[in-house]
Order: sequence, then structure tokens, then C-alpha cells
Amino acid sequence: MTMSPVTYMQATLGTTSLIIAIIFYLAWKTLGEKPWSLNWSIAFVASTLYWSVHMAADLFPSHVVYWLLANAFGLATIALAMRGHCQRTNCQYLPHNLWPYAIFAYAAVLWTTVVHPHAGLSAAILPFCAALTLLASAVMIIRHRAHTRVAEWASATTMIIFALVQLPAAFYVYGLGPDPDVVMGQLFGHPSVLLIAAGFIGMAMFVIFMLSSDLYEDMKEIAVRDQLTGLLNRRGFGEQAAVAYATARRTVQPVSVIASDIDHFKSVNDEFGHNIGDKALVHFARLLLADRRVEDIVARIGGEEFLLVLPGTDIIEATAIADELCVRLAESPMAVDDRHVLMTASFGVASISDKDARLADVVIKADRALYRSKRAGRNRVDLESSHVMRAMDGTLESV
Repeated sequence: MTMSPVTYMQATLGTTSLIIAIIFYLAWKTLGEKPWSLNWSIAFVASTLYWSVHMAADLFPSHVVYWLLANAFGLATIALAMRGHCQRTNCQYLPHNLWPYAIFAYAAVLWTTVVHPHAGLSAAILPFCAALTLLASAVMIIRHRAHTRVAEWASATTMIIFALVQLPAAFYVYGLGPDPDVVMGQLFGHPSVLLIAAGFIGMAMFVIFMLSSDLYEDMKEIAVRDQLTGLLNRRGFGEQAAVAYATARRTVQPVSVIASDIDHFKSVNDEFGHNIGDKALVHFARLLLADRRVEDIVARIGGEEFLLVLPGTDIIEATAIADELCVRLAESPMAVDDRHVLMTASFGVASISDKDARLADVVIKADRALYRSKRAGRNRVDLESSHVMRAMDGTLESV
């Protein structure tokens, strides 16, 4: 049996859809079971069925049955694909459940196929809906974050181009008129319709590229974050500290460092166990994060040791912040079962000077001040500075 070029195209799209469905399913299983990956997998399963129905059009008992089934799978593909983009971007202006929109579109297909037959209008509904959802998805991707990634721009651009292909296809089939024989005979004959294959495959590939970009960014975030507290780890701190130092030098602004260490942390682990010790670290991390500015850097650099970098903050302001943190922790016991565990911490404060060649030099000074506060009895703040000292009444004064 000789297959027509249109049948070859449908077979190619059906096979490609199935392969992409498997790829998205594997991405869902292996990359954290993100719900949008599963939605896209199911969407491409529906797409496989859509193209399979077109290939087997002659096997159906009537044109109406074939047409309604094909459009059902086509609209399911659209709804599931867009739902995936809504989930990935946490879209606020569209509901994650898009089935009412798909049902409304399908009702229009049913009406123009059975109640008031108009083959051209019925055939135009699916590409028109596809164009609208592609444009909406592109907007969601671009607006998802302040700095759109390259993969997101590529995906959004492909969707816009594909939408611009779908729109003329919709107007073309609508212009063929109400006669189903004419519409079916010309449905895959227009250039814009023939371009659907390239746009369809290209769009899928760029969405996979976008998923790969998401994974890369997630891995980068894991590499610089402490998995227990969510704060920066030593590596992440080093990267951001270098930026903070360069900015301070360029803008001639102060930058201060607060080094902190939970007092007698080993005794917490020994008395309550490591699970409670982990909760103590999270408790302290949340306290450090409270009321911080966007530009402040908070990191756990190891064990019970934490660092804060405060751009634009001089030694007096930083010491006041450390004093407040010291008091706040002492007044915020951690709940453990039916008990309240009192925690304290020691703090050391330092500020950048002309002699500091990098922010690590300031961290060293803050560490020295921290160890002095621990030697002096813990639960206190000390500072390392050649410009400021504490007076007898505890206030700071210039020297």
C-alpha cells in the first residue's frame, strides 16, 4: 500500500510525540518528579493519539466520529501542555486546572460538527486554540523571573513563531467553507499547515532544553546552599563575598562581617540527639535571616558556625545588629517536645579597612573577635576594629 506524503507526516509526528512523551516521563521520574514534566508527558501521549487518529481516519464508521475523537485528543494536548507551563511558572492569572477551557472549545467543535455543521469553522477551532495557548505560555515563561534564561527565551520565541503559524492555518481552513469534503481534501495542503510538523518538533525540543536549564540551575543552587538550613554554604559564601567586596571598593561604601557560633552546641547534641541539634541549627538560621535585607549575605560555613556580610553597614551599625541577635536568641528558646531549650550564641564583628585586600581578611578579624567573646564567657558580642571600642557603659565610641 502506498502512503501519501500527508500520511508520512502524520506518522512522523505520531512517532515523535511518543518519543517525546517517554523523554518527559523519564524526566519526571529522575529529576524530582516535577508535576509539569508529567503533564507534558501525558500531553504528548495525547498528541500521539491525535496523530494516530488522523492516520486511521478511514477506519472509523463515520467522519463525525473520527473528527470528534481527533479534536478531543488535540484539545487534551493543548490543555495539558499549558497546564504544565502554569505549574512550572506558578502562574497567577490562569488557573492550573484548564479543563473548563478545553471543554468549552470542544463544545464549539461539537456544535459546528453535529448541530450546525460547518467543516471550515470546526477545523479552525483547534489551531486557533493552540495559537492562543502558545502565546499565553510564552508570556508565562518570559514573566516567570526577573532575568529570563536563554533556554526560556528560546522556548518562548519558538512558541510565538509556532502560534503565528497556527493562526494562518486556522484562517485558511475556515475559509475553505462548510463542505467537509472540500475541507478534508485541502486540510493538509496549505504551507502554514505543512509547517506545523517543524514547529511542533522544534517547540518540543526547546521545552526539553528548558527543562535541562532548570536542572542545571537547580544543581548550581544545591552546590552553593547548605541543605539543612537553606543558607549559603562555604562555596556560595565565597562567591557572593567576592562580589560584595568588589562593590564596596567600587562604591567606597563600608561593609561589615558578623561571625557567630552557637554556644555549647555539642552539649545540645549529646543531651537531645543529632535530630534536635539539626533543629537548633535551623532555629538559629531563621533568627539570623529575620529582618535581613536583600543585599545581606547569610551563610553557614560549617558545623555551628555562621557568617553575615552586611554591605553598606559600618562597624557601629553592625555591632548593634549583633547585640540585637544575641539578645533575641537568648529570649527565643527552642521548643523540644514539652520542654523549651535555651540557646545562646557568641558574636564577633569586624568592618572593612584600607588594609584589607579581600573580604576574607575581614572574616579573619571577625573570627578573632568571635573567639575573644567565647573566651570572655560566651553569649556576648566582641569587635575587632582600630577605629571603634566599647566604653565602660557598653556603648561604642570612636578612638
